Parts: sequence; structure tokens; C-alpha cells
Amino acid sequence: MNNETVSNWLQILGFAGLIASLMFVGLELRQSREIAIADVYQQRAAMLIDVHAISLTSEVLYNAYNKAMTGEPLNAADQILMSTGLTPLFTYWENCHFQYQMGMLSEEHWLASVNAMSAVLRRPDVQAWWATERAEMRGSFAAIVDELLARQSAG
Repeated sequence: MNNETVSNWLQILGFAGLIASLMFVGLELRQSREIAIADVYQQRAAMLIDVHAISLTSEVLYNAYNKAMTGEPLNAADQILMSTGLTPLFTYWENCHFQYQMGMLSEEHWLASVNAMSAVLRRPDVQAWWATERAEMRGSFAAIVDELLARQSAG
């Protein structure tokens, strides 16, 4: 073999090594993304558990929630309690929307959140709460909630 042939083979081996390295980096990035998505799902579950734990650990809030769910009128104290409970719930959904926009939450899970939100938005006390708290949410999320409310009033 002459020097030129050896040089060509070394260049080919170098390119093969470079390609193998890039493939390895790609696999590492994919694995890192999968780990990040799993972490998002874990945080999402923990946040939802916390939201539900709020109503379960407070008998007063639990009673107010039951009144709202059965359509009983809420007194002023119950309305404040419900508002306090709705803030973390909608913050959770807003976070789900952000994670969905970032590609960290699947469409299946986002649609499940939309369905749950839609059910909660049927309650008049939630609609009244949304009218006063809407400005606290990101615009893109607020537009989705507004669209859900519009669909409910239209049909």
C-alpha cells in the first residue's frame, strides 16, 4: 500500500468515527428528552395529587366543593373557598398547556385535561371565577378556556 491509499483509508475511518460519534450524541439527546418527559409526567401527577389533597384535607373546602357540584347556592365564605381551590387547578391546567406546547406532554394527555376542564367549566361558580381571574393566566391558555366556554354557551 502506498501512502495515498493509507491516507484515504484513515480518512474513511475518521469519517466513520465521526458518524458513529454523531449517532451516539443523537441517541443521548433522545434519551435525555425521554427522561425529561418522564420527569414532566411525574411532576404533573404530583401537582394533581396536591390539588386534590387540598380539598380532601379541609372539611370546609370539601363541603363547599360538594355544594358547588350539586348546584346548591354558595355563601360568601364558600365562594372564597372555591376560588382558593380553583386557582391551583387552573394553574395545573395552564402548566399542562405549556408543557403540551413545548412538546413535553402528549396530545392524548392534553386532550384529557381539556375534557376535565370542560366539565368543570360547566359550573356557574367556575365561570364567574374565570371572568375575574382570566387575566392571571397566559394568553394562549386563556384563549383555549374562552373557546371552551363559547362552545358550551353555543350548544
